[in-house]
Amino acid sequence: MSAHGPLLVVLALLSGSGPAAAGPAEGQGYWEALAWQHRPLLMVVGTGRRASEQGSRWETRLLANRCALVERRIHWLEVREGGVWRRFAGDETAQFERTRLDGAAETSVRQRILRKPDGSARLLLFGLDGERKFVGHPRSLDTIWSLIDRMPMRQAELERDPDRCQPG
Repeated sequence: MSAHGPLLVVLALLSGSGPAAAGPAEGQGYWEALAWQHRPLLMVVGTGRRASEQGSRWETRLLANRCALVERRIHWLEVREGGVWRRFAGDETAQFERTRLDGAAETSVRQRILRKPDGSARLLLFGLDGERKFVGHPRSLDTIWSLIDRMPMRQAELERDPDRCQPG
């Protein structure tokens, strides 16, 4: 590398022609990038057979409800002992995925979880404001959908654009 090589690298980074800035999928600002854009839904899959089975049931139901996820701007994350994965980014163009978050993003997500000592599975829902709205073991995703639909921000969304997922 020439004597000017390091200077050129610094100039390229400063001018924006270097590597892309970390988006919501990586970096320390992961959680902050979701604020006011998406409602994070954390599927915490605990340890043990029963928790794993519960996680599988929720996964099947979430995979069958893409329209509801988009309409409610759900950013679905799966949290397991071995890592955190983004499963759905929460917008019209999003597809189901299984993308592991980097270390800083995983730490940012894990800070929002109150780990139960029993290792049980649970869902955690956060609002657009990033505040926790639900923690528990719903029998049905209708519990989550109806909770979101009662939120003031969601009510305003529905006034502007009715839910396309509703029957009839």
